[in-house]
Amino acid sequence: MAVLRPIELGLTIGRLEPGPRDAITDVRGVRVGHCTLIDPDRRLRTGVTIIQPCDDPWTERPIAACDVLNGFGKSVGLPQLAELGELETPIGLTNTLAVWTVARRLAELTARRDPRIWSVNPVVGECNDGALSDIAAFPITDSHVDAALDAASDEVAEGDVGAGAGTRAWGYKAGIGTASRVAASGAGRYVVGVLTLPNTGRREDLRIGGFPVGALMLGPPTAPEGKSGSIMMVLATDAPVDARQLRRLAKRCALGLARVGGTASHGSGDFTITFAPRREERLRDGELTPLFEAAVEATEAAIIHGLFASRDAVDREGAPVPALPAREVVARVHAARAALMGDRI
Repeated sequence: MAVLRPIELGLTIGRLEPGPRDAITDVRGVRVGHCTLIDPDRRLRTGVTIIQPCDDPWTERPIAACDVLNGFGKSVGLPQLAELGELETPIGLTNTLAVWTVARRLAELTARRDPRIWSVNPVVGECNDGALSDIAAFPITDSHVDAALDAASDEVAEGDVGAGAGTRAWGYKAGIGTASRVAASGAGRYVVGVLTLPNTGRREDLRIGGFPVGALMLGPPTAPEGKSGSIMMVLATDAPVDARQLRRLAKRCALGLARVGGTASHGSGDFTITFAPRREERLRDGELTPLFEAAVEATEAAIIHGLFASRDAVDREGAPVPALPAREVVARVHAARAALMGDRI
């Protein structure tokens, strides 16, 4: 079944121009790879996603930052990233109990490149896919990390792939999503790209295109609903910014999450990792507002893209986890807009 994005169904998210792919890979040098492990017989639905921030992150060391909205999570490497403001490896995303496997493998591959190193700071984020996958079986291995690295491309698969294979959000099957927006700031035009891995939210809170479609579509529950959950957000930009400014950008991703209905509950792990290439010049703080707007829109769109791309699944007990009924959602948003705006749309 072909994956249709909102724009292909006549629904635009936000008002800014997307990049050519409408993906994080619109930022030059960024690539994304997935390794997906789905095995119904073993009740497994999990995987690994790798974000390559540049051609050679081991030597180029992109500047980076992070922000923690709510810290109920098991991410690796964020304290040193926040302290020193740079990446030393690709970024990994996986399930909660595989974080250390992915981090160890990234560290091992780094050491193979330079046996003289004494330390390395791999950065890995997670969401808990234990409701859909036997997470305690520890199925993720080095070979899955290697496969995701080898698959890295500028064409980003979305939905039930990689770390998104076993996630759900706002009462529906969810997965990897990505988007980008172009911002005019200072004397240039810059790309802000975002990749999201959501595993959070209640159906009644879901908002798409500014409308409470979750509340409009409530029916008999087909999967357990909960307030807790997590989301990983990764933002890249080609704008000339420093690590402090990147952290300011990271904070705006939370606003995009809120637009979709995220509330960062007590038991939620909501993390943002941002990076950019090293540049001699730097934008003034007063020139950052267009980038902030782009970060909000790209995050909102990326989350929705992941929902649109995901397909029906079942949890570990065989209960259905439905996909978002995309065409019905778009029809409801159009009807709500028409009722609100009348002839003005």
